[in-house]
Amino acid sequence: MLQITPTADARIQASLAGADPPRTLLRIEAHAGVKGFEYRLAAADESDIGEGDSVVDQGSFRVVIDAESARWLAGARLDWRESLLESGFRFDNPNPPPTPAIPSGARDDLLGSATEKVSRILDSEINPAVAAHGGRVELAGVEDGVVFLRFGGGCHGCGLVDVTLKQGVEARIKELMPEIERVVDTTDHAAGQTPFYR
Repeated sequence: MLQITPTADARIQASLAGADPPRTLLRIEAHAGVKGFEYRLAAADESDIGEGDSVVDQGSFRVVIDAESARWLAGARLDWRESLLESGFRFDNPNPPPTPAIPSGARDDLLGSATEKVSRILDSEINPAVAAHGGRVELAGVEDGVVFLRFGGGCHGCGLVDVTLKQGVEARIKELMPEIERVVDTTDHAAGQTPFYR
């Protein structure tokens, strides 16, 4: 149902092996977002497998996908891409996502400075979403169309945080604030005890 390239496979293996304790399950989710699909990748264990989930053996690890995500990921390809400007997991998905409408008045509610606008988006949408997985996102600043964020909690030390940033957080902020050109993660993910894996 989902093809994982050798490069992405190696990155996933390294991330799961670095967990404490090491994991052998990766949960992949795909949901319709404001601008196409939003994806989530997270280390999992046996207790995270739910009724209706599909479990696919990749050899050195298994992939867990819920029924809705399985429908959206049919025929998709997960790759790891690295360049001078960015690196991270990328999905090539042939499935057309439904286009949810922006809630009435969402843009109108974003009054004030760019910092105030981003703060309201984080408080009302982003943090409630990542809190379900033990994470949080803090605003470090906004300057010249660039938003600087810090990831904490379950997002700190997560080897898959780039997917959350690029295909979730950045997409939503830019949808509601077209004046924003980039969203940058300033977190030192190498510091601390990698709470993502606890």
